[in-house]
Amino acid sequence: MIKPLDHILNVPVYKPGKPVEEVKRELGLSEIIKLASNENPFGCSLFVKKAVEREAVNINRYPDGGAFYLRKELSSFLEIDENQLIFGNGSNDILDMIARAFLDKNSEVLMFQYSFIVYKIVSLLQGATVKEIPVECDFSRNLEKLLESITDKTKVIFIDNPCNPTGFANKKEEFDEFIKNVPDNVLVVIDEAYFEYAKEHGVPDGLNYVNPINPKIPRKNVIVTRTFSKAYGLAGLRIGYAIAQKEIIEILERVRQPFNVNRLAQVAAIEALKDQKFVEFSVKENEKGKEFLYEEFEKRGIHFVPTYGNFIMFKVDDAKMVYENLLRNGVVIRPAFGLDNYLRVSIGTMEENKKFIEKLELLGFKCKI
Repeated sequence: MIKPLDHILNVPVYKPGKPVEEVKRELGLSEIIKLASNENPFGCSLFVKKAVEREAVNINRYPDGGAFYLRKELSSFLEIDENQLIFGNGSNDILDMIARAFLDKNSEVLMFQYSFIVYKIVSLLQGATVKEIPVECDFSRNLEKLLESITDKTKVIFIDNPCNPTGFANKKEEFDEFIKNVPDNVLVVIDEAYFEYAKEHGVPDGLNYVNPINPKIPRKNVIVTRTFSKAYGLAGLRIGYAIAQKEIIEILERVRQPFNVNRLAQVAAIEALKDQKFVEFSVKENEKGKEFLYEEFEKRGIHFVPTYGNFIMFKVDDAKMVYENLLRNGVVIRPAFGLDNYLRVSIGTMEENKKFIEKLELLGFKCKI
């Protein structure tokens, strides 16, 4: 049998949340609620659905490789230059581009412990050395420790803000100081997949580090990645984007696969941007669901980590048992990989949230208050 490159064997395999169809098939269940992948439980904008239906007649044609119309729409929405954007088959695609463009076996990558696992995957695929900076006991992240860990070999720093799976986010003041002190030869990748859910809670807008508006913050090498998968509800179409200075975008374009964003995804993203009322609705409902779950966890004495995303990480005595029993009862959540006895639940519709709590009660998590 043919052998892979030695460093490939050290790359962890990404484990997605179980799809509804698989759970139905394996367990013989007819009704499933999926709260495992931080998807938007309210679907997507109706305007998006109509646009996708109209565009479906053209699926025999290759998409616009440069995403001309989406680029114009998004640059106008973000108030940035069109040449500061690049699009990907989900933001994961862009993370892979970054690794291929800037990392090799002589490179060092920094990230916090319990960061989104794809950073480690794409870095190890390039043979780079990955250093994970420990988080505090409450899962908060000390950006000064990240700065202290930079060496002559450090090429890229990945920061998910908010973080998946813990839900923690560093605030603007912390980030301002961090960016000011990052060396000019280090690339900072700020993953803002959950930005829409967090932006009203003191979490910084990464665009202000790409195009600094504060004269006290110098321009550094910063890439901000975002996605249409979460608040916009387009996870199934796989479309994300990154914002950076045009010189960095030009480098990424050299490693981008041709036609990497399909036709339906492009038209869906355009319509999704136009319907900000749907995004606002989704964010408001997420806040209601978050407060409901906080309250229900507190009543039952279940420890949870406050979140800035559309998911909550919580702790139980036997996470494997709780996960498997919830699965058999038709509720799909997610183990928080790397964290013993922690689980992560996506915030669903209020009906789904209540059903999740009902199933927890069946496992003995009764109200203590």
